[in-house]
Amino acid sequence: MPKNLRHIFRSELIKQRKSGLRVARDAIKKSKNGKYADYRHIYSDNSYRKHWGRAQKFADFCRKNDVKKLEQITPEFAQKYLIYERDQNVNGYQGYSASTIGSDALMINHLMIGSGHWENGQRIQKSKLPDMPKRSTLLAKQRQKPVSSREWINSHPHTYAQYKNQIDTIRAFGLRRRELTGGSSQNGRDGLGDRSIYQTKDGRLFAIVQGKGGKIRWTECRRDLQNEMKQIYGKQIRPFSERPKSIFDYRHNLKINQPFYRSFDHNVPTHIHRAAYAQHMINQLNQQTYNGFRSQIIYYRDGIKPNGHVRYSKGIKQINLHDEYKIGIYKAQYGAFYALTQYMGHNRLDVLQSYLGIGR
Repeated sequence: MPKNLRHIFRSELIKQRKSGLRVARDAIKKSKNGKYADYRHIYSDNSYRKHWGRAQKFADFCRKNDVKKLEQITPEFAQKYLIYERDQNVNGYQGYSASTIGSDALMINHLMIGSGHWENGQRIQKSKLPDMPKRSTLLAKQRQKPVSSREWINSHPHTYAQYKNQIDTIRAFGLRRRELTGGSSQNGRDGLGDRSIYQTKDGRLFAIVQGKGGKIRWTECRRDLQNEMKQIYGKQIRPFSERPKSIFDYRHNLKINQPFYRSFDHNVPTHIHRAAYAQHMINQLNQQTYNGFRSQIIYYRDGIKPNGHVRYSKGIKQINLHDEYKIGIYKAQYGAFYALTQYMGHNRLDVLQSYLGIGR
């Protein structure tokens, strides 16, 4: 019995997810010199779920237009789908958002280029189509604002008063907006809630959240905001001994977790409050003494392939955690920066530049 397009789409996405488990994302990116998107691998379960959800809608559109095989899907037909989304009436508004349409274009490129039915040059791009919605520049402007978290609070007293608990929680734990409010899990219970905050015997607070790509991470509360967090969440804070010991425990907790917040005004620039957490925590973490070494995977140029492309090889670099390092305008031990990357949810030193740079 021949498979319908939904089955074909799902099989292709599963194949790409399995391929993504066998390769290093950074290696693929460097092999393309960062110039080309990778449509043949999916690197996280969360990305797979999002692509699959969008692919099901696209399969319905194909069925309604009597398209039953991958071979029938042309770039022109895919563009027709994006234009269809642009012209839909959604909750009283004209068309889907720029983010939704752009994500659907990415999903189609994964299906068609990843399966080998299109060449990379045939990929569809929302920006190349007429009258498409554009992403708001608000978030980009937020990242470039020279104001600090405290300066923003002082200049927006009414907004701060309205969302004080949310903003101070972000400042205290360094959370992303979605980590605070949730919304990425199927049951919608992955926001910060009554199964998220734990206190050690010496009074330190930690939060466990689900970040980008479905990654689970622990983050410590700033010492100067611990008392405020204890006042806000009170009996919702659990002993550290009751913390989830594994990802399976955490997944179980998601089924019964009661999130504290759902959403709040997107005009609140969460990035600069998250940056305030990073700036405070690097000084707090640097008060400890770090010993030992950390092995870091690096990729270096290792000649030219027969096809003319640069060959990259993987190596290991040993880093002394006690050595001083500088990111942005902050100096600290390597160990402190590494600990901060784990709390921020990146595990990459280079990303800290956007939080610790000049003007933050």
